[in-house]
Amino acid sequence: MARYPLIFLGTALLAAACSSDSPLGSEADDVADTPSAEEPVVESEDSVEPADSDSESLPITERAHGVPLEDIHFDTFDGGSVPLSEAPPELIARLLDAIPPIDNPSYETASEAAWLTVDDVVLGYVDDDGEAWAYPVRILDLHEIVNDELAGRPVLISYCPLCGSGVVYDRKLGDETLTFSNTSALYENDLVMIDRETGSYWWQVAGRGIVGRLTDEMLTPLPAEMARWGQWTERHPDTNVLARPIGRDYSRTLFAGYADQVDLGRTPFPVSEDVLGDERLSPGTSVIVVERNGQNWAWPIEPASDRETVLGDLAVRVITDGTGGRVETLDGEVMPSRTSLWFAIVASFPDVKLGS
Repeated sequence: MARYPLIFLGTALLAAACSSDSPLGSEADDVADTPSAEEPVVESEDSVEPADSDSESLPITERAHGVPLEDIHFDTFDGGSVPLSEAPPELIARLLDAIPPIDNPSYETASEAAWLTVDDVVLGYVDDDGEAWAYPVRILDLHEIVNDELAGRPVLISYCPLCGSGVVYDRKLGDETLTFSNTSALYENDLVMIDRETGSYWWQVAGRGIVGRLTDEMLTPLPAEMARWGQWTERHPDTNVLARPIGRDYSRTLFAGYADQVDLGRTPFPVSEDVLGDERLSPGTSVIVVERNGQNWAWPIEPASDRETVLGDLAVRVITDGTGGRVETLDGEVMPSRTSLWFAIVASFPDVKLGS
């Protein structure tokens, strides 16, 4: 594991970890001068009640795991971090949902969302009934997780600012329906979630269980895309929009220039050297990724393009616009996808191929 000093980020960034209100400047002094971030909201220690079982009754450090526990780092919101292998139970409990998920989302119409500009970025999703939903990144920066049920399907809207990663997952896993909270931990500089039903930890971009009974289980990604608000509403004028929860400041656009810092190897939390050293793309390049027959394919979202290509046995159309994009079959069906910075995709799917 490569270790990068956390001090370069400044107290302002680490006060809110993944949900920081402070962009990363090009130099440490620039970061230290940024406005103070909002304090995280720390929930009570009994926010998550894992179901009883032999595995789930064990301390988290003794449960099954698919990655080294010392490589999962809790942000302590004071400029430091503690690896899971050394984290005491009271710290794990205190940090649970310090970045609060949204469990009972409310929505407004596009016309009511006048606080958004045409250039604001949203994570867009169209449900099984054809109804459109938009989740502004300005809100997701401070919450990262939305649990909801749309058109009868339980969905997880997930976003990690430190990976620039937006993914919508199905919350059904076999016969179980999972709901998600935030551990305040990161693995490969990526959000680590926890499901409330089993207490298992989940790696956000990969959608893979990494600690607990559901280790190595995979969440199913759904068709979704990152888009500019103006472009999304042009295609979906009747979209629903996640309304701003009361009590937080959502007026600022966060993490300006962050990808440039990633390209310099300056990540707030450790990332494997071979991941940052992948030379196919710079680590801060934003890409869209789809899977076909067990193989993941990625395309940079810049420059904007609209092209046809073939994924094994399937012809597809890849549409990118510099902010996000989507991959469609030639009959217009949008494929499940992930949008993320390149380093997080390499960490999650080392065999990913660059599409043509």
